[in-house]
Amino acid sequence: MVSKAPGRVASPDSLGTLLKRGAESEIRLGTYMGVKAVYKLRVRKEYMHPKLDSMLRAQRTRREARILLHARSHGATVPRVLAVYPSMGLIVMEYIEGATLKRIIDENTSKPPLELVREAGRQLGILHRSGIVHGDPTTSNYILSDGGALYIIDFGLADFSAEIEDRAVDLHLFRRAVESTHAPVAGALYKAFLEGYLGIMGAVGEEVSGRADEIRLRGRYVEARRATAWRFLSEG
Repeated sequence: MVSKAPGRVASPDSLGTLLKRGAESEIRLGTYMGVKAVYKLRVRKEYMHPKLDSMLRAQRTRREARILLHARSHGATVPRVLAVYPSMGLIVMEYIEGATLKRIIDENTSKPPLELVREAGRQLGILHRSGIVHGDPTTSNYILSDGGALYIIDFGLADFSAEIEDRAVDLHLFRRAVESTHAPVAGALYKAFLEGYLGIMGAVGEEVSGRADEIRLRGRYVEARRATAWRFLSEG
């Protein structure tokens, strides 16, 4: 059952141990109804009018909770939503005990866990097939649970979309992430990821993959133009 009222949750100080603080939210580890839970609290922005800030945090909290519930109902392996408190900008989710895909790859660079990476691609494919784009599908946002299931997490940038371009951006972001964090094996990782993704998405996935290649070329073109402009200015 998902709560929608503040109930007994009093303040951020009562939400457990701070794990991570970002520009948009705090992630805390605590308990909820006797089980380990993650508390994601959207923080107030001091520069914004309080009423507007409160409204936006409530809207984004509801949207993220809806996305998680929708993804899970369509077969994606995502954390269960335990409670939602829009007025506080708070979502309570089950805590996934395990290691990130990034850490697993870092510890096994001589023999990358390609089947796990294929499963990561399948999970993104399930999201896309259900009409969701993730927005930040890096290897840090996949967790292999102690029970052996690969979860995709952190839906703060996710949205509902079936646009080819939006889906392609997800693929591009994964490839760019592995190129920057796992450079020696990036090619093999992206190939495995794409195999898993196409296994779910089929012909539509081929179109998405082609668009991701276009996005990659656009980025390289812009970088080349910037480098040329900088060199011209430096020499001038």
